[in-house]
Amino acid sequence: MSILNKKTTLLLCGVVVVLGGFFAVKAHSKTTSAAVPQNINLYEASPITSMDVAKITDSVSSSQLSQVGEGLFRLNAKSEAVNALAQKTTVSKDGSVYTIDLHHNGKWSNGDPVTAQDFVYSWERTLNPKSKSEFTYQFAKIKNANAVAAGKLAPSKLGVKATGKYQLQIKLAQPTSYFKVVLASSTFFPLNQKAVQKYGSKYGSSASTTVYNGPYTLTKWNGTSDSWTLKKNPTYRDKQAIKLQHINYRVIKSSATSYNLYQSKKLDAVTLDGEQTQQNKNNSELKTLASGRIGFIQYNEKDATTANRDLRTALSLAINREQLTKKVLQNGSLPATTFAVRNMKKNPQTKADFTKNATVAGTADYNPTQANKLFQSALKQLHQSKLTITMICADDDTTKQAAEYIQSTLNSKLKGLTIDVKAVPFPSMLSAVSKGNFQMNLTGWSMDYADPIESLQILGSTNNSNMGHYDSKAYDNALAAAEGKDALKPTQRYQDLVKAAKTAMTDQAVTPLYDARTNILVNPKVKGVVYNQFDGAADYRTAYVK
Repeated sequence: MSILNKKTTLLLCGVVVVLGGFFAVKAHSKTTSAAVPQNINLYEASPITSMDVAKITDSVSSSQLSQVGEGLFRLNAKSEAVNALAQKTTVSKDGSVYTIDLHHNGKWSNGDPVTAQDFVYSWERTLNPKSKSEFTYQFAKIKNANAVAAGKLAPSKLGVKATGKYQLQIKLAQPTSYFKVVLASSTFFPLNQKAVQKYGSKYGSSASTTVYNGPYTLTKWNGTSDSWTLKKNPTYRDKQAIKLQHINYRVIKSSATSYNLYQSKKLDAVTLDGEQTQQNKNNSELKTLASGRIGFIQYNEKDATTANRDLRTALSLAINREQLTKKVLQNGSLPATTFAVRNMKKNPQTKADFTKNATVAGTADYNPTQANKLFQSALKQLHQSKLTITMICADDDTTKQAAEYIQSTLNSKLKGLTIDVKAVPFPSMLSAVSKGNFQMNLTGWSMDYADPIESLQILGSTNNSNMGHYDSKAYDNALAAAEGKDALKPTQRYQDLVKAAKTAMTDQAVTPLYDARTNILVNPKVKGVVYNQFDGAADYRTAYVK
């Protein structure tokens, strides 16, 4: 996930849907009781911007697309890729070629069959520089994808082709053991070429200029609407699995408003802020969901001061992450001890979580005594008696609250240090950081899929998102092994990733702070919603009202 994408704000608040419904009262008649209407009411914190797979840039639109579209695979509750339109997958011995046979009963809402060529057309269109898609990087595992996105090769040179009406062949740039998980992203959904050509540049700009192949169809959205409805798709290939008839959405930007509506039983679920979470900590309707996002401090290693490793480690050891998550954020977030989040990967042999194996003692602990020793060492190395460092961050209330806590604790725990906080609008922060005009940056990173490479890759010396300019041959070599010679060797690849993560922590390339969580209240009568344990994404395909 690009750090320039709006999904990477420090704490993305409110972009979690709300569930609701109308529930029948059991009749006293001896004959029968009224059926429960299968309608639920949800909310988003911002409107849909597009339903065009090549133009989507925000999480709300992506979430909606995932309900009205269907790709080759979908993620189950354990973040594992399971078949959707894919029926059978054959992988070559060297792991470089995927041959995927599709179900023959996939159908578009305009009546056309969903074919292998629909995937080829969609992917080539997204990668075409004319589309200006922000998610072309997701295709990097496919042969020639980067060259096509850069305009160096024609889209037809992409390593994908239809080898039959219902058979797709994909050639990879390099073997990738988690490729099915990558393909589960809505970015890889197919497109109906006839519909795109019919509507031209207006495709995906309204409900009526979009076609659908998923569980639901979008209605009552004119492109700028603050409300819309998802309706059960009568042409969906697996329509018998769909119980809900309607999912009604509206935009609610105020967390206080949505909370009040929940309390008055006008909404059946709500996303909670920190204070609301504390008020409901014993509520049986409370659910804590992972966010697939890590909050951290990145450092500019081209700055003479923050390039000092002892200084960076001192800052890390002076921060009480338990206090930050429990007393400041208060949203269920957990302390982070390495540059990864929980449930990304398990040890192939012991089944331990990656974050446990990748933790290095003395790099993310709360140890003020050791922090002061390292800080004094840094002062001597820098030939200074005291230091003033500026930390830039976004200016939303939650981010500023976290920044003020970090500022206060560092200033009080490290004698001779002054942290100045510069809170600016998010776009301004990104601009400054991308230009190297910063010393410390309080930020966050959202993962697209559950694999440690998703966070670790941005610290590679040649990665465009490595805005702190961390440069380590040992680190780069570990990542190269994980993505190269050990790509199809689970145990070796796992150890490569652990080595990379430990190298980054020993070097204090970044200071991980928290593993983000979101708390919601959900009416228990809404059943069958699948919440992804990695990023909390909700899948309503099998949802129903009891």
